[in-house]
Amino acid sequence: MKRYLSLDTKHNNKLVAEIAETIKEFYPIGIGRESPEYNAHPGVIKMNEIMEDNILNNKNFRERWGTFLKKLRKDLKKSADDLHSTTYGVGPSFSADLILENYEDDALTRVKRLSFAVSLIAPFYTVYGVDETGIKEKDHEFGGAYRAINVITVSPFKEFEKDFNYLQQQIEKQFTGYKFVPITMSLTEVKGLYHHYLQDAKIHNALFNHLFDLYDTSFGHTRGDTLYGYGESNIKVTLSPPPPSH
Repeated sequence: MKRYLSLDTKHNNKLVAEIAETIKEFYPIGIGRESPEYNAHPGVIKMNEIMEDNILNNKNFRERWGTFLKKLRKDLKKSADDLHSTTYGVGPSFSADLILENYEDDALTRVKRLSFAVSLIAPFYTVYGVDETGIKEKDHEFGGAYRAINVITVSPFKEFEKDFNYLQQQIEKQFTGYKFVPITMSLTEVKGLYHHYLQDAKIHNALFNHLFDLYDTSFGHTRGDTLYGYGESNIKVTLSPPPPSH
């Protein structure tokens, strides 16, 4: 059963209300991407300008995101392969992956990672754990595999706990006043929200990026505290040493 965010009612939850207002400000709800009205919408124009300034401007991108990732790599003793940007300019955010495990043989791949994103259009960010596998196709021209997200970890939980907490601390320290958006909320759809080729796109598309578009993200594929992040901030920003390298 799909879950939808209502943009028409007042929300008791302050975070949900702020997200709804952001979507209404930047997206012309009910208007398709092919319509001239879509690209003429003041919110879309503003969002494109923000993305151009932060992502397409290489100098700004390096200073505002590259420098932050460089610090994280140094603290965590990670290489650029193990902590890399996933900012493709498709969505209005900075984003990256922290690889915790990466296994590959002749038949399959298995990756355990923490993904995180910081919105460029409103003071929101998200962190979530991903366990992904891929079944390789023998003699595939491009080395392809059929990939699937097996489970999404929604809170600091078991093997993700230390790194999850550390990323939240560092993001809230770097991006003052930004609020954590639970991934269970982020994967909620919005009726009439067009994002590239999607109709009824997700909150994640609107605030962050497209990286869930090709996966099954039904709510049964989660582990951890599903209510994490729905109240007040779950963490305190403290100066603590980074977790040990894996």
